[in-house]
Amino acid sequence: MQVTVEYNQDSFDYFFSPVFVEFPDLKQTLVDDFIIYKSTGTLPSYFGRDTSYHRPPDIEDAGLMHLHLAIGENKFEPIKNGTDISTPQKLQWHKTSNTALVYAQNLFDENRYSLIALFHPVAHMSANNHNRMRVLAGYARDFRNTMFD
Repeated sequence: MQVTVEYNQDSFDYFFSPVFVEFPDLKQTLVDDFIIYKSTGTLPSYFGRDTSYHRPPDIEDAGLMHLHLAIGENKFEPIKNGTDISTPQKLQWHKTSNTALVYAQNLFDENRYSLIALFHPVAHMSANNHNRMRVLAGYARDFRNTMFD
């Protein structure tokens, strides 16, 4: 299985470039680690919860996903005592932060992904901007419905 990952060119300058100025090595590392994660299930130490966006409700069909990241000073939130982290999946679910990699998976080639945005350092505030999320959902829909050769 060959996983293909590309940055969305329509959103790159606004959502990725400022972060890559601060973390220049992250541009390639993020792609490489995302490929490993999606092809093997191996979770890099700075990857956390991986889930879909549900707000606003009109973007639910877009397949807009986000992966919590721990980069720079923005670390994962401490896991509360007594939390069940008995499996790697349960541990991953509880690794949350205020940085998120927004992405989509292609419908026709399930091994092809588009990295759409990197919300750093205020992911939750960024995701609460419903107009922004609708724009990103549009990128996700376009990518998901593209047939590649």
